[in-house]
Order: sequence, then C-alpha cells, then structure tokens
Amino acid sequence: MPTSGPGLGQLFDGYSRRARVAPAFITALPVTLLCVVLVPSLANWNRLWLLAVAGGTLILIDQLVRDKGRAIQPALWHSWGGPPATQALRHNGSTNSILLARQHGKLASLLGVPMPSRRQESRNPQKADEAYETAVRYLISRTRDTNIFRLVYLENCHYGFRRNMLGMRKIGLTVSVTVFLGTAGAAIASFYALVVWKVGFVLVSVVSLFLSAFWWKAVNSRWVESAAKCYADRLLESLDVLLPIDSEQPQGEDPPNGEAPVS
Repeated sequence: MPTSGPGLGQLFDGYSRRARVAPAFITALPVTLLCVVLVPSLANWNRLWLLAVAGGTLILIDQLVRDKGRAIQPALWHSWGGPPATQALRHNGSTNSILLARQHGKLASLLGVPMPSRRQESRNPQKADEAYETAVRYLISRTRDTNIFRLVYLENCHYGFRRNMLGMRKIGLTVSVTVFLGTAGAAIASFYALVVWKVGFVLVSVVSLFLSAFWWKAVNSRWVESAAKCYADRLLESLDVLLPIDSEQPQGEDPPNGEAPVS
C-alpha cells in the first residue's frame, strides 16, 4: 500500500493554511494545471508531496509569502491613515461617540491607565496613537484563544490572506499572464495541427485568463482594507467579554491568530 505523506494540517496551523499556503497555491495554479496537461502520466502526486515536504519547499514557500505580505503592510497602513484598529480608537473621525467612550473606558480598566481625551489627542496625535497601539497590542495578546475568540481569528485569517495576496500580486499576475499567452498560443497552434491537440490547453488558458483578471482588478489596497477593518471591528468587540487578568482563570496556550495583526 502507498505511504501517505503528512497533510497540511500536520505541517501548518489554520492561519498558515488560510493566509499563506492558499495565496501560494493560487499563484502557482496556472503552472500546476499546465504541468498536468503536459505530463498527464504524472499522476502519483503523493511522491511529489513527500519530496516537497522532505526538501522543506512548502515551509519555504510559507515563509516567502509571509514576508511578501509583511513587506507591504507599513505602506498600506500609511495609505489608509493608520492601522484600522488604531483609527477606530481615535476621537477624530469617530462616528459613534458613545461606543468610543465605552471602548476607551473598558480599555482603561483593563490596562490600568486612561485613554487619551479628545483634547489630548488633538494636542499630540502621535502620542495618542502610541496609547491606542499599545491598547490594541494588549487586545491581540488577550484574544489568542481561537476557540473563545473564533470571529477574531477568522477575520484575521481573511485579512492575512488578502494582504499576502496583494504582496504576491506582481508574481501572480506575471505567472497567470505568461501561462495564458503560452496556452492560448498552443491551443491556436494545435487547431492548425502545428502541435498535438490537447483540450487541456483551452482549460488552462481560460483559468489563467480568469486569474489574470482577478489579480489585476480585484487584488488591491481597498480589497485588503475592507478585511482589515472587519478584523479591527471584531478585535474591539472582544472588549465585551474580556475581564482583568486577575479576575479570570489563566487561558491555555493556543495557536496565534496571525503573525501580523491589525493594530
């Protein structure tokens, strides 16, 4: 009986599968399909899987995608006017003063220090942002239990996926366009009997064209920002259930809900 290799669940946690491995898979999909079309006899993927694992290829790809996403994050936050959760805690631009006062009050009780007042924020916005960022980092450290704070975890996965997709955008677009041009040309050449006809050329060219359009039109800063704001909202909603550390039982260790949180 063939030996089955380790699954993704054994190699990566849920965040890595959703936010890093998935963008890498989407990026490589056109090339993967083309390999299947060109070498249909290459059906025993288990051996390739084991080889990839043994060589550390998947782990390397996971880290490369992570680095691509993290590299663009500071510029994204700057273009948005700051990290979404930090923006949500500012007096300036707040659309719900009652909710903001409630959040500031809960954070003050948890941290043991008051949040900046509107006047303090107006006088020194940078120092106020430092206080908000500190509060957000505290929230992140308190919401790592992916079972209790399931929505926070899922929204962070969504944000991480979109951010890393944007980080991989140039590579993904280049791969998709290149494979589309190659397979479309091969399909036309096979129609004129210049090469052996393979119906797979048409399939791969259609998929590559769709992915090219997706990378070009959908994967952008606004797409990432919408997910970042959702994550920030869920993170701040955790204030409704958090208690001071000395008032609750210590939580067990759980997988982190993302390596690049939205502060």
